[in-house]
Amino acid sequence: MIRVAAWTGGLFAVGWGICHLFPGPFVEPVVLLALGTTLFLVSGRVAAPAQDGEPARGAGEVTTTRAAR
Repeated sequence: MIRVAAWTGGLFAVGWGICHLFPGPFVEPVVLLALGTTLFLVSGRVAAPAQDGEPARGAGEVTTTRAAR
């Protein structure tokens, strides 16, 4: 959660700086679109590599952390 807050705060600080360095009617919308795109790309998760002892999961198999009852 702290990493998310740091990325968000840092990107918006950069966006604020760009908007104040280059005042203009189209700078702010472009910066906001760039911030949204960057946050979307940064928030993507990479699949964890399979370990040697784990069997490969099938395409339709669902994994869960809940205990069977």
